[in-house]
Amino acid sequence: MNKITLISAAFALVSTMPVAAEPSSNVAFDTETRALLASGDAAKGKEIAANSKCNKCHSENGIAEDPDDPNIAGQLNSYTYKQLRDYQDKKRDSKDMFKRVKDLSKQDLAHLAAWYASLPTPEKMGKASDATLRLINKGDPKRMVKACNSCHGRKGEGGKHDAATLNGMSRGYFVTTMTEFKEEDRENDIYSRMRKTAAPLTEAEIEALADYYATTPPPEEEDEE
Repeated sequence: MNKITLISAAFALVSTMPVAAEPSSNVAFDTETRALLASGDAAKGKEIAANSKCNKCHSENGIAEDPDDPNIAGQLNSYTYKQLRDYQDKKRDSKDMFKRVKDLSKQDLAHLAAWYASLPTPEKMGKASDATLRLINKGDPKRMVKACNSCHGRKGEGGKHDAATLNGMSRGYFVTTMTEFKEEDRENDIYSRMRKTAAPLTEAEIEALADYYATTPPPEEEDEE
């Protein structure tokens, strides 16, 4: 085999080798990240939230007026930090969020996460059918669906690191997010955990889960006479 043939064979081999996939997130909850999260100052985070116009969508109390925007009051600081980093790194797609966080430092993001974690979680609805409660507490092994509370806590209070607090989530946002995971339009979940869980769920099941975890709807305004 001559030199040219060897080079051609080498190029052919390289072209057939699988390309390594990019990580779904650049955030690792290592010692450095945990120390950064522990250093988050809620008071400084409150100032950053005001200066970065976070309140425009999430309100001063972290409870969104638009049901399609997320409530982030009482959210785990580790989860909020990861999402902000993912927006910053374009691992999660949102032009608006990228504009808000692109110039913030990691320390700024830790302060923001501490601020929203310090706020009281909004009240949730808390009603569910027996079938929905089975999904929440036991999952569906036949469809490889994990129980919601196995990662997100028995009361939806959140789990470790990137397992979000679901209690008091905006209903519209919950449905949109689960649908994005189901259709793989959102890909920043480590090890594809949420995509694998959401894929087998029906639209009706996602709606029912939203009813369970979502905030109590605001009272209807009475018509003025």
